[in-house]
Amino acid sequence: MKKQLLIAAVAATMTSVAFADISISGSANIKMGGSDTYNMSDSSALESLSQNMDLEFTGKSGATSVHAHIDVDNTGTATSNINVDKLWMQTAIGSVNVKAGDYSSCTGMVEGIVACGTTGDALGLSTTIGGATVGATLTSGDNTSAKKVFTAKGDIAGMNVAVRYDGDDDTTDTDADNSTLDIAVKGSVAGVDLYVEHMARDLANADATMIAASTEVAGGTVSVASFEADTAGMAMNNGDIRPLGTSLVGDFHTAILGSLATVKDFKGIGFNTSVAGNTVNVVAFDYDTSSVNDMKGTDVVVTRALASGATLTANYGTVETSASADTAVYGAQLSVKF
Repeated sequence: MKKQLLIAAVAATMTSVAFADISISGSANIKMGGSDTYNMSDSSALESLSQNMDLEFTGKSGATSVHAHIDVDNTGTATSNINVDKLWMQTAIGSVNVKAGDYSSCTGMVEGIVACGTTGDALGLSTTIGGATVGATLTSGDNTSAKKVFTAKGDIAGMNVAVRYDGDDDTTDTDADNSTLDIAVKGSVAGVDLYVEHMARDLANADATMIAASTEVAGGTVSVASFEADTAGMAMNNGDIRPLGTSLVGDFHTAILGSLATVKDFKGIGFNTSVAGNTVNVVAFDYDTSSVNDMKGTDVVVTRALASGATLTANYGTVETSASADTAVYGAQLSVKF
């Protein structure tokens, strides 16, 4: 009888594990990048190798879910950095969605002006009113770091529209310059895909605007993009101008210009097509910084899906990095999703 009870208890435990709604997903990559800078007197080379893995753990019970995101980085050192950079719970109370913890928070519909970040001990509430999704988020902190965020998203005349207001909770108004209003519009008009985003800040001369458009042509897609920022706002313009898919600007494994914090004005054109099973993207652009104007760059990015399930991306580009220096940038990335 005791053995039967023990077997029944073990079987019950195994059933609980087998039917638990827990999932694990993620991605991993290996990156190799290099650059050679040439100026009037000499040249210098820089090469790097790094590995990264992102793991997403999700547990569900009815309409409630718990998420944990683990980031593992190795940038050439002998020790990897393991960081639980997101941890949050999501549930519903009636028609109100509730999200609490540390989770991704994005401005606009793409990372065109401000890169997505992670909230700090935030409580977010959202619901649907008249076909639009409206929400409010409170980030905890002292009177100089707490923030209130209000968002509204919906369709107007066939276009997707997103509005976000970021305010601070500083009763002394010592950091009122942090308040921003961002409006983004995305949709298609006469066969052309459009994206327009404008961010207005309390700080004088600190606004930024991004406009991107693309259309299908025989054999590929032609895209154009324009980014303009006032001088005082460049430090916050840390987004990723990915509509053109260039590897030289923004968050990419060989990006030489880094984030848009260094760029005041950017105008470019790209052509994306398929060649022998490869996706080929060619980009040419012109950009200004606060100190140098009319610098140019060109880039070629080739992507191929491998039979092993991984994806290989390789790039080669050249860009003027100062009035007297040109930089050749090259690299490859092997990535997989699971």
